[in-house]
Amino acid sequence: MNTPSKLGLTLTALAASLYGTQVFAQTQGDTTTPPGTTQLQRVEVTGSNIKRIDAETVSPVQVITRDQIERTGQATVAEVLRNLPSNSGSFGESFSNSFAPGAAGISLRGLGQKTTLVLLNGRRVAGYGFAQNLQDTFVDLNSIPSSAVERVDILLDGASAIYGSDAIAGVVNIILRKDFKGFDVTASSGYFEGKNDYRVTGAGGFGDLASDGYNVFAALDYYKRDLLLQGDTEFGKTRDFRKYAGGRNFQALTTGGTWRQLSAAGALTNNYQAITDCGGTVMTGPQALEAGLINTTLATAGPQSAATNTYCTRDYKDQFTALPGTERYGLISRATKQLSPEATAYVELGLSRVDTFQTFQAPFFAGTTGLTPGANDTLTPYTYNITFAPGVAGNPFSTNARYTGVMNDLGTRDADIRSDSTRLLAGASYSVGKWDLDSAVGYSRTKTKQNNVNLMPLAGTAATFGVSTDPQPPVPVSTASLYNLDRWTTNSQAVRDALRLSNKRVSTSDMTFIDTKANTTFGHLPGGEIGLAVGAEYRREKLKDQPTELAEEGGILGQGITATNGSRNNYSVFSELSLPFIKAIEVQAALRYDHYSDYGSSTTPKVGLKLKPTDGLLLRANWGKGFRAPTLPEISPSVATFFTSVEDPEDGVVRSVSGMFAGNPNLKAEKSTSRTFGIVFEPNKNFNLGVDLYFINWRNVVASPDFQDLVDASCPDGGPNCPTSNIIIRDPETNFVTTILSNYENLSQRTTSGVDIDGTWRLPTSYGKFTFHGALNYIRSFKEDGEEYVGTNGGSNTIPRIRGNASIDFDYGPWALTGTVNYTHHIRQEAAAASYMVAQDPRFQNGVLPEHVRSQTTLDLFARYNVTKQLQASIGVINVFDRLTPYDPGFSTTALYDFSLYDPRGRQWRATLRYAFQ
Repeated sequence: MNTPSKLGLTLTALAASLYGTQVFAQTQGDTTTPPGTTQLQRVEVTGSNIKRIDAETVSPVQVITRDQIERTGQATVAEVLRNLPSNSGSFGESFSNSFAPGAAGISLRGLGQKTTLVLLNGRRVAGYGFAQNLQDTFVDLNSIPSSAVERVDILLDGASAIYGSDAIAGVVNIILRKDFKGFDVTASSGYFEGKNDYRVTGAGGFGDLASDGYNVFAALDYYKRDLLLQGDTEFGKTRDFRKYAGGRNFQALTTGGTWRQLSAAGALTNNYQAITDCGGTVMTGPQALEAGLINTTLATAGPQSAATNTYCTRDYKDQFTALPGTERYGLISRATKQLSPEATAYVELGLSRVDTFQTFQAPFFAGTTGLTPGANDTLTPYTYNITFAPGVAGNPFSTNARYTGVMNDLGTRDADIRSDSTRLLAGASYSVGKWDLDSAVGYSRTKTKQNNVNLMPLAGTAATFGVSTDPQPPVPVSTASLYNLDRWTTNSQAVRDALRLSNKRVSTSDMTFIDTKANTTFGHLPGGEIGLAVGAEYRREKLKDQPTELAEEGGILGQGITATNGSRNNYSVFSELSLPFIKAIEVQAALRYDHYSDYGSSTTPKVGLKLKPTDGLLLRANWGKGFRAPTLPEISPSVATFFTSVEDPEDGVVRSVSGMFAGNPNLKAEKSTSRTFGIVFEPNKNFNLGVDLYFINWRNVVASPDFQDLVDASCPDGGPNCPTSNIIIRDPETNFVTTILSNYENLSQRTTSGVDIDGTWRLPTSYGKFTFHGALNYIRSFKEDGEEYVGTNGGSNTIPRIRGNASIDFDYGPWALTGTVNYTHHIRQEAAAASYMVAQDPRFQNGVLPEHVRSQTTLDLFARYNVTKQLQASIGVINVFDRLTPYDPGFSTTALYDFSLYDPRGRQWRATLRYAFQ
């Protein structure tokens, strides 16, 4: 069906609904509230555009109140959402070596951050400037001031028919304060691993909307956290992980700076010598063997234990970031004016600045990988295997040698990231006849800047060591070098400066929108009035991620690039009906049409059923279609160049190559079908238990083909003489693979199913009120292209089969106490490559990795005391028993744990004072 006919179908449905409104209105006539009764106010809830009295919706919605957020003891909303049982595979700030550093997202159902729609007060905001994993656009939760949050609604159901694109896995709707009168100031301080964080918030407002006809308020938020290095944590205090089953010693023999002698024929020998100015520990052959750093089983694969050999080792735990330092400023303000009994105007302003600082290991020299312009406008990788003649650059051998090690005097490769967000919204809520409308126009922007320092430039490296920029210098360096690798402490500041540079990356994400929603009730069915909502929205999105010219030309060693310059328009119309056929049965039907200027159109329906046979029992079922428009990095003019490794069929050797993703204007939208079936048991106001089954089928997932598959397919008969092509670029002299070109494509399918259990039991006693609450997510299946990954780390995300938490609240007079237990189930270790382990290698304990990455159970405690009516004091302890994150080298050989699930900090303390009056 073409675009006009789809639009016509949707408009026809809207017109039919409107026509029905007129008919029923004429039939029923006006209704009034009987004298002496109170008319309940209808409110809009997440998951529906229809205002309603009944808070129990057709779709499963989890609500986290302001009080519940406070009682977690967490400093920010991002950290609260990170512990949701339904959240798996989300990346936060601890992913410091990412393409989107300094930000935090959320991934419901383990389907990735791009499938979870994050809203502010039911409306969209601009995404983070940098895409995660090169292609995933998302909203940075760190940019939302926590002090302005009233509650968070999590819709655990596909909702494309209600909200549009990105809602395949669900919706997180962050509800901000709408009005405030008085003054509220809060100060808190946290302590963890010898580090601190600080938070100061203030909110002030004046005017009463009911009596004065207006309200103006503003909420300010300031948060600062110290930089946490791996060496500061109990988990990462050493990179010798042999205390764990299968644990490896990551203090490599040569990282501190070690020379390796070449034979007269130019072949590498097993003769090693530590540099004179060793920046770590000098070990002899026997010492290194005793320390478990030498591979003695493969004579040609690693260093030998000859007593004459010396090695410079260093534990770089003090250069790797565990959690970045950050400083954040946030403002949310709102002015509301009652124009008439039927109309209220409002203006909202949101500003935030997030500064992030992180550090990484100093430049590493040895087979240093770089990019240089190649065929077909590509960047071709090369390895700078520089050979030094005797005496050159400090070579201590009487023959040619090579150097391997970190250049400590150049300083760590640090990054400063600044993300500035702006959100401006103006609108009005008003009534026309029996219709309640809300119209608004808004603009939001996120500008992100990243400044990387102490990188190594290609030109500076070549000039300093006196070599050609040719990827393979034909002869050893025999002229005097300006830089002394053996005595790096003697190098002058000018020489060091010639070997390092700063590189900036800037990206801007913009969104402009105008929308109108209208809802009403009309007519009657046996179960009550029929509810109707209709609406329309126009949105324009732009994303520009622009690298520096030097980075684009491959002038920075070991540096990949990303570049995107795209924009698009979207308009949509939608309708929704609430049909109470009888008092016990309500049906929700929704239909939405979206048109995107870059890929085309999508029409998404949804049908839901709520059955309430008795007052204490509710049954519900939902079926709906979903879609996700390709992100701008995926579909617009974009390119991402990076390094990867493949086995070349030309000669069977694994070598480093450059990979390149390019945007594909021919992409289709990703599609999904979701189903949920639930039961809610609530025999009285103090007890409720909900169980919801869910099934999601996500198709046409945008991804890039596996690079190894592309290489193998290009040479089906094996080497030698594998052909070059427009996809596989080979060196014209050696015929080895240098570059692999790929486009994003609609490739894969993912299906998942599971169950959510959520329950609350309130127990009032003469000694106080107890509240027991529990939430659990059990994933029955998670398949990618038919292969099962539930309970493993072998797929696109880590999928623990079970995540859950249970809490006990105790409230008595001025006291409020909470204890919370958090649980994450163990997973099967499938991510660690076979090459990670070498049988009986003394660098590993027991020589093999364990089958599972262990589970984790933590306890959090919170206590609050109302000193006076205005003054409140609280203290929280997170991870009371200081449980360490589970060791998982398969997920990351830098962090050595799964930072999509766990926090690198151990026990955390937080004390808070709050003063408020109204």
